[in-house]
Amino acid sequence: MLLLGIAFRINTMHTEMLEQLCLDEIGEIPSEIKLWHLEDGFAEYLVKFENNIALITMSMYDVEEDGVGYLLEQRLYISPQDYIIGSIKSHSINSEQLLLKVRENQEIYFTDNGGDMQELIELLESWVIEINSRKSSDSLRSRFSSLRREKQAIISKFEQLNFDSIKNDMDFLEKKLKNTQEKLAGNNIEE
Repeated sequence: MLLLGIAFRINTMHTEMLEQLCLDEIGEIPSEIKLWHLEDGFAEYLVKFENNIALITMSMYDVEEDGVGYLLEQRLYISPQDYIIGSIKSHSINSEQLLLKVRENQEIYFTDNGGDMQELIELLESWVIEINSRKSSDSLRSRFSSLRREKQAIISKFEQLNFDSIKNDMDFLEKKLKNTQEKLAGNNIEE
């Protein structure tokens, strides 16, 4: 039980450090964090932000004055709008390491902790789908609101126009045109 309590405190400390690191480095606090691996001052995380996903490895080290410091070892960002479902591949490097490859130029080493890699990939892809569907509905709502504002602006412009004066001008021009035609035809017109 004591060991479980110590592990929980270390995990919580790492998670708080990761949140601070994300705020410092990325400018955003994660909306969801999944710990993949934790051991003696080293942790690997799957991190979901509002519009982005990251795979992050970080380490802790002792700092004489401040107590504990943290260092971002590796990070790989996955942009949901550019991600193709099923594109993450994992390759075992040795009994302790995996290479996760998202694209040709996007890869990261993660610890092979005996966990199900398919579960990790499914979690990442579920986050991609969630972010993309939210962005899609946000985009539609935004477009709908924009069209509604545009409609109101057009209605307002029509209301500001004085249609009676336009109708009077049109009647005057029509009468003048008719009179001009009669004069060209040689008819005498009274004005």
